Amino acid sequence: MDVRVDDRLTDRLNIASARKRRYPFDDDVIDWSVPMSSDYVYMPEGSSFLHGTAVWERLSDTERSHVTRWEVTQILRNAGHGEHILNQGILAMLWHTDPYEPAWRFMLHEVAEECQHMAMFNEWVRRNDDMRTWSIARGRRGTGAALLAQLVAPRMPELFWVYVLLFEAVGDLVNDAFVRDRSDRLHPTLRQLMRAHRIEEARHIAFAVRWIENGVPKLSPARRWLLQRATERTLLWLSRLPRLMPVAYSEQLAPYLSKEEFEAAVTDPRYTEHVGRHLQPVAEVLIECGALHPQRIAPGPDGRLIRLAGGVDA
Repeated sequence: MDVRVDDRLTDRLNIASARKRRYPFDDDVIDWSVPMSSDYVYMPEGSSFLHGTAVWERLSDTERSHVTRWEVTQILRNAGHGEHILNQGILAMLWHTDPYEPAWRFMLHEVAEECQHMAMFNEWVRRNDDMRTWSIARGRRGTGAALLAQLVAPRMPELFWVYVLLFEAVGDLVNDAFVRDRSDRLHPTLRQLMRAHRIEEARHIAFAVRWIENGVPKLSPARRWLLQRATERTLLWLSRLPRLMPVAYSEQLAPYLSKEEFEAAVTDPRYTEHVGRHLQPVAEVLIECGALHPQRIAPGPDGRLIRLAGGVDA
């Protein structure tokens, strides 16, 4: 495989991965001793799927604590599956990459760091084993994405790194919300967990962007067309999702809200604008890299990304 990231950047990332790894079970990285308590909330202000709804207003502080602990446990369980899918693609690429390339070493660092993130998320899930959560690995989309990653990565790496960039960008939104929230009520372990995650994901994003940036000009016209159409479809699909990090109704929520209230909350139109607004900077990066045609997609009046004349339907 022809690596599209220059050796100097890769060497810097390799050094940073070796020296600045945030091992989640070191005491100075994450304090896992903080108890799970109703004294805390578990989602940052404004980030829960219930924030801004009538249901949120009627819940007591103790009930909000329980619901947000369920919500973040659900999110972290599926974030771990997302990291797994990413790793499957990278490992498929490593099979076809020259081990003398510095990029071989960095992709191995990335796999190791993603494994740490999976273990970190799983530690949270295990410490909250009273929370029954839903797994994307049980759904057709999750299984399909896992199979697709292994097929796409070695055959069209630029498209794979576009998907990585989109996944990491979604993760960054979640990370930033936790790190920015300085409330005394937000569980401190979560803030530490998200900070460790953000530091390492910054290296992964830099590597993905550079590969796309350097790889797109070398593609044939036909492959570039395929890349841009696939990127366009993916962004349009994401912009129509009510939630970038999916949650599914659980019977554990029944004492607090009905399934109908849950469905109304997760499909609230205000999230359309929220999702579209946060995808716009990523779309701009992809346009600059050549992975997205600038005249085929743009933000609409409600913040959602829409196709322009001549664009394709999601």
